[in-house]
Order: sequence, then C-alpha cells, then structure tokens
Amino acid sequence: MRKFGLLLTATVLVAGSLVQAGTAQAAVPAGVFQDFETETDLTGATVTLPQADKIERTADPTHGASGVKFSIAPAATPGATASSGLTLNAGTPSLPASDWSGHTLLGFDFFTEQDRTVVGRITVRDQANKAYGVDYKINARSWTPVDLRLSAITAAGVDISRIAYIGISMPRAGTTVVGHYDAFRLVDTDPYDKTAYGDQAAAQLLRLTDFNGILTKLAAQIATLDRQLGHAAADERLRAQVAAAEAQCAELRQTLSAGPMTYAQYAPFNAGVTALQRSVPRLANTIQARSHDKHADFGLESADSMSLVYPKDLPFSSIGPSPLVSLTRGEYENVQAVVLPFAEQLNDVQAKVTSVSGPAGALTASVAPVGSLNVTPTNQYHRPTYAGWTPDPIRDDLSSVDVPADTMQPYWIRLKASPNARPGIYRVKAAFSADGKHTRTMTVSATVWPVTIPDRPKLNTTFQFTPAIVNDIYGITDPAAQEATKHTYWSFLNDYKIEPDQLYTCPCIPSSPGPVIVPTPVEDVLYIRDHYGLRDFNAFYLWAGMLNPSKPETWQAQIDTWISQLRTAMDSYRAAGVDKYAYVYGFDEANGPLLQAAKQTFAAVKAAFPDVPIMTTLRDNSMGVDTGLAGLVDIWAPQQDLYNQTVAERTRARGDQAWWYPDIATGSPLPNWFNGYPPIDSRTLMGPMSYKSGVEGVLYYATNRWLRSDHANQLLVNDGVLSAWKAATFNGTAGDGSMFYPGPTGPMASIRLENFRDGMEDYNLLWVLSHDVAAKPHLPPALKAHATKLLAADDVVSDQRNFTEDPVRYRHWRTDVIATITAVGLMH
Repeated sequence: MRKFGLLLTATVLVAGSLVQAGTAQAAVPAGVFQDFETETDLTGATVTLPQADKIERTADPTHGASGVKFSIAPAATPGATASSGLTLNAGTPSLPASDWSGHTLLGFDFFTEQDRTVVGRITVRDQANKAYGVDYKINARSWTPVDLRLSAITAAGVDISRIAYIGISMPRAGTTVVGHYDAFRLVDTDPYDKTAYGDQAAAQLLRLTDFNGILTKLAAQIATLDRQLGHAAADERLRAQVAAAEAQCAELRQTLSAGPMTYAQYAPFNAGVTALQRSVPRLANTIQARSHDKHADFGLESADSMSLVYPKDLPFSSIGPSPLVSLTRGEYENVQAVVLPFAEQLNDVQAKVTSVSGPAGALTASVAPVGSLNVTPTNQYHRPTYAGWTPDPIRDDLSSVDVPADTMQPYWIRLKASPNARPGIYRVKAAFSADGKHTRTMTVSATVWPVTIPDRPKLNTTFQFTPAIVNDIYGITDPAAQEATKHTYWSFLNDYKIEPDQLYTCPCIPSSPGPVIVPTPVEDVLYIRDHYGLRDFNAFYLWAGMLNPSKPETWQAQIDTWISQLRTAMDSYRAAGVDKYAYVYGFDEANGPLLQAAKQTFAAVKAAFPDVPIMTTLRDNSMGVDTGLAGLVDIWAPQQDLYNQTVAERTRARGDQAWWYPDIATGSPLPNWFNGYPPIDSRTLMGPMSYKSGVEGVLYYATNRWLRSDHANQLLVNDGVLSAWKAATFNGTAGDGSMFYPGPTGPMASIRLENFRDGMEDYNLLWVLSHDVAAKPHLPPALKAHATKLLAADDVVSDQRNFTEDPVRYRHWRTDVIATITAVGLMH
C-alpha cells in the first residue's frame, strides 16, 4: 500500500494557514469539502493517543486520489482509552467547512479491510459546546456510507452554522485496528446516489483484503469435514451440507478471480465469505458431535459455563460429550449441554436429571434450556459482539422446546454441593429426548473437594433492586401481595450472593419524575436480618437532585430536612438494635458545584451521626484529597475505569474503604455483564479481579431495570425459547441495569447472574486460602510461596483491563487454588 507519509500528533498546526476557531465561516456549497488530497488537509486533526495512534494519507480513496487511514494502538498500550477518536477541528485545514447550514445531510465514507464487526461513535459539537452523538456500524471488510441528518443535529441543540469539531471513534482491540475515511460532503437531497463512492471502496477492499487466503483456508477445512462422515442417513444429510459449503466456496473463488467488482457485486460476495466463515466451523461442531456417537439421532456435546453457545450462526467451543466439573462443599457450579440436530428439526426436546450417584452426602442437580434474546450491541461495548440471538435467560419455565435443523440448543446444568457433602466423584446423569428419536444421556462427573467455603459472601455488595418495577410489570396492586413478591425477589437475590438493599431508598421507580426519597423502613431491615443475615444496609439516599447547584444559599434548608428524616429513622433502627449496620449513600456521580454541596451535606451528617458511615460515587478521582472530602466519606466507590490502585491503597491506609462499580461507561477492555459479553467477565470481576484489587465491595445501580416504556410489547420472558423480550435496557445497551429477567411467575436467572455467583464463590475461595495460610505460619516455604502466587491471581488477572477470557486457563487456576487449600489443610 502506497503511503504519503504524515504522522499526526495531537495539535500540529501550520502558522498563518488557519482560521480562528471562534470565527464563523461562510456556508459552503453542496459537494465534497474534505478529500484529504494534500498533506495540509490533515493539519489540525487530532487523535486520542498521539504517541501511539496515527493518521496518514494513503492511496485508498473513495473519491479523488487519496484518503486517510486511521490506525489505533492496542488496548494494552499505556494510557489507552477504550476507544480512540479522530477529530477534525474547525478553524484548521482538517475541517474547512464549519457552517453546514442550508444543507440536508453531512456524509462521509468509512471502510475497513479487517474482519472486525463493532460499533463506533460520531460526535458533532458546536462552538457553544452543544453536542450531538450517534453510533455508526463498523462491519467486517465493508464500506459504511455515513449520513448525518442535519435536522437531527439541530434538534439536539447544536448550531450547525458554528461547528467546532466532528469526532469519529473506533474501539480498541488486542491488536492494531485500522479504518479508512474519505469524501466528507454536504448533500442537499436524500437519498442521493452514492454508487461512485461505493465502487471505489470495493476496489480498495478487494486490494487490501486477502480473500484468496481466506477462501483457500476454508476450502481445506471443508475437505476435512467430508472425510469424517460415514454413510448412514444422518451422515448423508450432513454430507449434503458439506457439499453445499464446498459449492459456495468454489463459487466465491470464481467470483474473486473474475476481476473488478462494483460495490453492488462486492457486498453479497463479502457477505457470502462471512457466512461461510461462520457455517464451516459450525458444521464442524455438528460433525464432531456425530463422530462421538455414530448411532445417535442427534448430537449431544458440552460447553463451559463461562462461554456462550449461540443458537444461530456462530460455532462454540465444545468440551466433549462427558464434561468434568470441580466444586467445593457449599458451592454451586455449572456446565452446559448442547443439543445439535443432524440436519433435521427436533420436536418436543425435553431434558431432565435422572440420577445423581456417588459418595454419601447431598449433591443436587437441575437442567433447563437456555433461552436467547435478540441483541443489538451499542458503541458502549467497545468490542466486536455478535448482533442477533444471544443466549442468556435460563428457561426453567419451559418443559420442552423444538430445535430447528439450523439451531443449536444449549441447556444449563446447575450443580450444588451441600456443606456436608462427602468428598469424591459424583455422577450426574441428564437425559435428552426428542419426538421419535432415541433418548441420549449425558454424564457429568463432578469432583467434590474436601474444602468448605463460607455461604455468606466475603465481598460486600450494594446493588439496587426496585420492587416498584416488579409490581408495575406484573400488575400487583394488593399491598400484601407486593410485600410477598418483594420477599420472593429478596430470597432470589440472596441465593445469588447479592444482599438485599436499595441504593435509592424510594418506594417508587427511582427514574420516575420527582421520586419521593424516604429512609429504609425498619421493618425491611428486620426482615432481611431475620431471613438472610444483616451485613449492612443503606439507611437513606441523599439525592443531589434536590439541590440547586447555582443556589448554594438554599442548600442548608434541604440538608436540615435530610438530617431530620435520618434522625427519625436512626431512632427506629436503634430501638430495633440494627443501627450499627446503617450507612448513608449520597451524591450519585455528582461533580462541579455539587462537590461543595456534598461537603456541606456530609459534614452535617457526620456532626449529627458520627458513627454512621457515608458512601458515595461522586466524581473525585483523588478519593477526598483534592476536594477536602477526606474524613467525611468512609466508603469511596468510583466507577471501575476511574479506579486507581495507588489512590485506593492510600485511601485504605487512612482507614476508609475503596470499592468500585461497573456501569454503562465500563466497556471493553474492562469487564461488564452486557448481553453478549463473555460470561467469564462477570466471574472474573467478582472473583479474582476484585480480590486482587483489594476492593471491599462492589456497587451497582440496578438489577431489574425493566421499565414498562422499554418493554411495552413484551413485559415478561414468558414466550418461546427465542424470546421477543427486548434485551436493550439503559440507552439501548442490553443488560445494563438488568442482571436477570421477569419470568412468567417470578425472577428468572441468567447466564450472567450464574457467573456472578460463581465469581463471588471464587472470591470466598481466595479468602479461605488466605485465612488458612495466615493461620499456619510454619507452612513449608514452597507451599506458602505457591499459595501466595495463587492469591495474587496473576495467572488470570493483571489488572482491571488485562485478564484472561479463556475458561480453560481460568479453571486450571481455580482448581490449583482448591488443591492448595486442601494441601494447606493437611498441614499440622
């Protein structure tokens, strides 16, 4: 590829050639106004990480003779953010048109030769700092003509006659990511003819992408599949699929060899290559299952519980037909079974646990189909994520499902070892039947170790659960029924290691207009204490929204009201003997003038209730040092991407706690529990990552954000295994604020929540190992050194941005932890 050789830093400007950024320019006529035809055209453009990200002119245009290539450094690069942006700044040659008025659209071209499908972000900001943002699709080896409707930008309050900049971002990855931009244009008609731009993009994509290598590799994979098949009816059906893949590959190779393509020809060609890249390994999954039992009517494989088995399109990593599971006494563990049709639909597929055998003691097991939701990833994911049917709800409500010929159906097998289970190997047998087919049995071998973990979590949680949302979507109006339902959900949360609590102490839906904030009723506290045990509880939410940041003279009156409400509540807690468990949470993500309001409020709370801890998520990355809040806040909870280990350790040294929390801004490379993220992320976050960082707790703003407005067409997950329930929650990001589901009659678990609980149990394992090592100071040096290494969790976690997503590696480390606890326990 021929390059024109300009490497850009953050603010390279040429003196005398620029217009003042604050000076309005005349509106330009319709057409291409930035084509990157000269080196000067790049002057004034900026990139997020100038020491590592770069832009350069290359001979890969969609218009004219050149375009711009944007290369962003890997996620592990020091100082790297989750995404990197290319910004064209008004008043510089990089954005020669800053008055877009009088036109209908702003358009430009994006394409990438990389096999990477993800979502990027575009931000347009005016000189008064008003901004408009929108996602754009980055499709593998594809051209994306981006059109921004100017009326939508002005509707967001942006003055399109005084544009300050346009910023375009791409998520980082484990390796360098590249994208090409060209032909920034103003357009007066909609739609308009983009054919010439697309045809140019097709020419560049064919030149830059090694399609010949991709298709040659696929042809070799297809040939190996045919050789694995026999001559039974099922084999012949699968052989027909192999032959179809072979014919498709040959046709694609012929199309490639025929020469240049228009984009109208290129798009189906590239889609065909993508489809073949998915279908060949997926067919390999099925043929592997066939090879494990050539007399079976359908395949039965297993998969790790930290992975996803997509029903459509994508392959999965099989761990064989006879999975092995390892768990300690008092612990849950999970594995997935996968039913694979042999190129024919399976009807009335049912699964049930038929027996559990092994040493005396209680090991229980259950099996249920995994449901899927139609997920559309947003730019918040910051990583390539499949768009389509994504597994997550565990459908204990479905006794049978139909499995179409092109579908793989995962099942969730949940095991629980009682605290008194005898160590040894247990065998769990699960039978899978289908109408007119011979029943198949999967045997799960479960090793129970002579180790018992505490049932109560050692890692604290403060997670919002909102009963009012449950009452709304189920139509529960009777107060007694509402109370009983609340207790059902509390028990569910407690089973999944989440202590029932409310961040936003409100009997309403917190996001509703004018929520009424009241202290937590003492009756709720006593119920939680008596049924689940009480670690702590939020007595009251100090809602900064009740303070006017521009009128500090009015703050004290509201603070006095809060103190009065708290005094009444604390009196009731004291009378019930639970006052020592109370804390106060306030000033959720507050910044600016509200930091001073927080200081005034917290000082008043401390003066009135010196023994009541104060927790906050306000924006102070110094945890009190820079704002003067040190000594007023007891529990600091920054969002995870703002958590600084050095600052946190300094905070703990003065006697305060340092927590963290994920939220919608916590995208890859940090872990989160968005739908479609690898489930191992949830487990790692709550287990070794939180232990390694030393956080005392994890906070989360919502567990059941099922607003009626988001789910009007399907309030409950009570339909088919491919549910119409809308996965998108806060700002369209699936899973944000929703960790489980509203089932037909109550809470429905998710793969993400199961992995959350597994992570909490892994945290407890580390606590047990640390406790046991500390209790035996005279351990052999080699054993103590090995235990110390495992407690550091370096094999699976470096920090919150660098951790393994390989279940095999994770399980090797986890088994080593259990084995080392066992070895330490044998020492006298």
